[in-house]
Amino acid sequence: MRSMNDAFAREIRESLSPLAPIPSGMSPRGSRPRGIRAILFDIYGTLLISGTGDISLASLQGGMFGMDALLRQSGFPLTDPSAADIIPDLIDREIQRRHAELRDAGTDYPEVEIRDVWRDVLIHLWNDAYLDDDPRAAETDHLALRHELGVNPVWPMPGFPEVVVRLAEAGYRVGIVSNAQFYTPLILEVLADATLEDLGFEPGLCSWSYALRRAKPSPDVFSAPLARLNDEGVVPSEVLYVGNDMLNDVAAASRAGCRTCLFAGDRRSLRLREGDSRADVEPDMIITELAVLEDFVRQGGNDG
Repeated sequence: MRSMNDAFAREIRESLSPLAPIPSGMSPRGSRPRGIRAILFDIYGTLLISGTGDISLASLQGGMFGMDALLRQSGFPLTDPSAADIIPDLIDREIQRRHAELRDAGTDYPEVEIRDVWRDVLIHLWNDAYLDDDPRAAETDHLALRHELGVNPVWPMPGFPEVVVRLAEAGYRVGIVSNAQFYTPLILEVLADATLEDLGFEPGLCSWSYALRRAKPSPDVFSAPLARLNDEGVVPSEVLYVGNDMLNDVAAASRAGCRTCLFAGDRRSLRLREGDSRADVEPDMIITELAVLEDFVRQGGNDG
């Protein structure tokens, strides 16, 4: 895969193993929206089964993961292995600090770049003499990736990538709007054994929260893909967004003007947000299998 760092790809392949979705108990309902010309997808809990049900930044807990071994493997051996116990708290504090700075600057739902967070955590450890070498110029990509693979195992949701490929072949514009980190597209490509472009995802229709420093449920995360589509004559009401979270996906996409599909195929990641007034919307359809989206292909492809 031309866009893939070989060392990262090998690490991902060796770290992950099959997962199966856990039925949510929900039943499909709603009808296929007419006039759809583009389909945008969430990733965690939608295209990928997620062991935590979401990207792991939501659950950076516990030293039981083996932080000492993780840092040693990544080239940052601790001078005192017991210092590993404070790392989850350091990560959380650094994320909260960066979130506060972004909120003060006017960002509604802040997002971090996890490599920057790890670098500042390492600097803190170095300042406290828990690391021998100055980490300020160090590369933290492998450290962040290894941590994610350890705390949040993922696997393709049944139907991915086949459904995406067939939708693109049928003429639908296909993209991604996801809370994500730099490793998310890499993991997606490795598990699909193809580049995002080869799967049919258009680069201009892909929006990643870490790159924007803004996360769903902000509708602004949808802005760039929807603007690109609008420039090419596809309005938001002709866009279907598919995701597993009633707030981050269904409500946010609805506020951005899209039609919506709640994916309820895995109990781990289904987020109904009952009692949250921000999620008081109705999806156009609820599905429990990605294969249902092949109805769009079977019924004549791009129906715009």
